[in-house]
Amino acid sequence: MIDYLTTGQVLPTGSPIHRLDPRTRLLGFVGLLLVLTSAGRPLPAALALGVTLALLALARVPLRYALRSLWLLAPWLALVLLLQLAFGVGDAPGCRPLLTWGPFRLTPCTLRAAGVAALRFAGLVLLVGLFTWTSPIPGLARGIEAMASPLARLGLPAHELALVGVITVRFVPTMALELERLQKAQRARGGAAYQGRAGFVGRVRRTLPLIVPIFVIALQRAERLAEAMEARAYSGGAGRGRYTRLRFRRADGLALGLLALFIILVFLI
Repeated sequence: MIDYLTTGQVLPTGSPIHRLDPRTRLLGFVGLLLVLTSAGRPLPAALALGVTLALLALARVPLRYALRSLWLLAPWLALVLLLQLAFGVGDAPGCRPLLTWGPFRLTPCTLRAAGVAALRFAGLVLLVGLFTWTSPIPGLARGIEAMASPLARLGLPAHELALVGVITVRFVPTMALELERLQKAQRARGGAAYQGRAGFVGRVRRTLPLIVPIFVIALQRAERLAEAMEARAYSGGAGRGRYTRLRFRRADGLALGLLALFIILVFLI
């Protein structure tokens, strides 16, 4: 399973995106995420997806590797699109039906809404992958802490917030390995869910019995991590120094300026 888990791993290709300041990558991720989540028409969603693909090429991430995570989620995307079409999401009174079958109405409005949902879903998956592939954990922690440090005057623990974010990213491959171990254990014991072909329904049946054990394992690992931090006398970010200091460069300013122009363009469209 770890071979198919692409999100959460770092690809050190040495690209221009890798050399950007971590705060620039964080702001870029948040900006593109805002565009993708707020896009309600095909053109803005397609523009955001195109920019994400261009950034993948700039980061020197192989397209086949990037599309692997999207292909694994394709059955769930198909299910969401079918539900949208079945319930008529995006339908409007002025849309003429293309197909009518009982209460089911297929109109250009519902097809457009389904297309926008597919574009947004693909863009979000690739954007999250791009962010994790180009953000090493130490740099990500420094970036989150630096961006949250101005809020420390209001009582927000910036260092602890950065630590939580890093632990969350780091636990993704760990939980994937645990999930694979649970699947092999249930298959070795002759679980009924592993009999027959592994179609879409079979995948869902195999996933449901793993929900409770994976939550229990996650809580156990979190408890062991907390005990290890207490044993090492971890006391938060108060009084801690920094080995490296972050500095914006000319490339960071150019990247943020292009991002701001793109966001303005999309919202004008």
